[in-house]
Amino acid sequence: MSNLTATPRIIYAATLILAACSLLYELLIAQALATFAANTVTWYSVTVGLYLAGMGLGALLHERHPSTNLWARFFRVELALSAAGAIAVPLLHLCHTGGLLFDVNGLPLLGQILFFGAGLLLIISIGLLTGFELPILIDLANASSNKMRLTNRVLASDYAGSLLAGLAFPLMLVPNLSLITIGLIAASLNIALATLALRAFIPNHRQPGLRFVPSGLLALTITLGLYFSTPVDRYFSKLYYFYLGQSDDLGQLFFSMDNAEDVFRARSPYQKIDLVYNERGFGTDLINGFYSNKFSDNPQQPRNYALFLNGDFQLASNYEEHYHEFFAHIPIITNGAVPTNVLVMGGGDGLLLRELVKYPEIKNITHVDLDRTLVELAETHQVLSSMNEGALNDPRITRHFDDAYRFIRNATNSYDAIYLDFPAPKDYNLSKLYSREIYHFTRQRLASNGFMTLDAPGLQHSAEMREIYTSTLAAAGFNFVTPYISKIENVNEAALEFLRASGLSNEEARKLMASQAASMRLGFITARDSWLDRPIYRDPKIELHVLNDERLFLTLNKVQFVPPTNPERVNSIFRPVLQSMDIWDFREAW
Repeated sequence: MSNLTATPRIIYAATLILAACSLLYELLIAQALATFAANTVTWYSVTVGLYLAGMGLGALLHERHPSTNLWARFFRVELALSAAGAIAVPLLHLCHTGGLLFDVNGLPLLGQILFFGAGLLLIISIGLLTGFELPILIDLANASSNKMRLTNRVLASDYAGSLLAGLAFPLMLVPNLSLITIGLIAASLNIALATLALRAFIPNHRQPGLRFVPSGLLALTITLGLYFSTPVDRYFSKLYYFYLGQSDDLGQLFFSMDNAEDVFRARSPYQKIDLVYNERGFGTDLINGFYSNKFSDNPQQPRNYALFLNGDFQLASNYEEHYHEFFAHIPIITNGAVPTNVLVMGGGDGLLLRELVKYPEIKNITHVDLDRTLVELAETHQVLSSMNEGALNDPRITRHFDDAYRFIRNATNSYDAIYLDFPAPKDYNLSKLYSREIYHFTRQRLASNGFMTLDAPGLQHSAEMREIYTSTLAAAGFNFVTPYISKIENVNEAALEFLRASGLSNEEARKLMASQAASMRLGFITARDSWLDRPIYRDPKIELHVLNDERLFLTLNKVQFVPPTNPERVNSIFRPVLQSMDIWDFREAW
């Protein structure tokens, strides 16, 4: 033995550190699963359950196979934990890409088995190893003391380490580091303690030089991973967004991605903000110029950029006006009068605000967004600030960085119009932004003749989603709930002539235009307590690029109030029913 003695305090300290590492690994896996498959609550719950089950199985296996050399077993377990923790997130990245490739090639089941199978295997493996680890530490602590058994103190250290990891993960680590980097840091702690055990506590005649080979190679790999963490993170971000364009070259896909554009990424305490340049453009580019005059009126507007939040698509610079013009202006047009005092919750990119500040009649706009980082990027980043045309700096805007639910619940002012511009409710976290509770508090803040309008993702495609949205708003007390779907004409004569000239038959050209028009249909809802008998009015002085009289008619034609509410379809904070992704669905960027 070396001169260093394995005192109880050393065991307690090691237990605290190792418990933190193991819980970090499981949190990383849960976060990666939630990122790639949504349903945060589901995957965190599954991870915790399987982790504890794995620990129980590991403890049983340790009991059935006792060891005369606890430190040697400790070394092997730490080596395995370090390796599993280091590869967990990169492996899930790669399996997610592989699963998507299986899916696009008509083998979705194989893709699900690959990705979810890898995730579940990692959870159980780390739980199993942790179940081996904790009894070893208890036995080592008890062996180090002749006076008393120290099991409870080791367990207390284990729980304390888990608490530290549970607090550090959301509050310190995720807002500042990539998941891969966090995993490598935790793995470095495991390998450091394994090396310490090898050098200090394992008898010399039982530590041949070969023992240092795996630990040395693993330590070197982890060190290189930390040193190159930035390019590694860049590689995986490009893999997520551009895997399909590189799928014909497996060497490029799984080792380089040099041919793909770099992704601008910013991290905030709440989300990853990615601005992606897609050199190939988007599917609507072929004929979008015949529906929108944005680029002919403003040639300097950025092209081929897309904004993503936590990997979810938010907008594309080439056609975002289809969304924001219908969202902002149709409620005002159907209101028959421009509101004076407006509240906007969400919309940190500034594009909805860009449309609203076009009205000189609007005197005050209160803007509430949770993420200061996103808003500051929208003010200062050349691409985003060009897209929103500097609207965030309009002097009529008063800004609050706050959670929308907390703000509206505590608000005391009244507003003539309230706009809710939130991310799509793909999981339970976001579904609260579309809940009866937030709508109830929003309704309380409306002036007597005011209106609320919201983006309603999925409404245009699904009768079920429509029923959930409208039932929830009706349950919140709104008397008039009016869904509408933005529409452009199926046949644009100029586009039809262009497509014919490019070699398409008349039938092919019409089918392509109908497909393009369908892809641009988006769902919105306007809700209010009282209906004003005013004629619709579109101010001709307001510059619009897509919305014209013909498209206004197409959008408003046959718009009706909703039927009575269905209590079983009400989305509540306490009973969320709105998340749109199934547990086994993949998250795909585009």
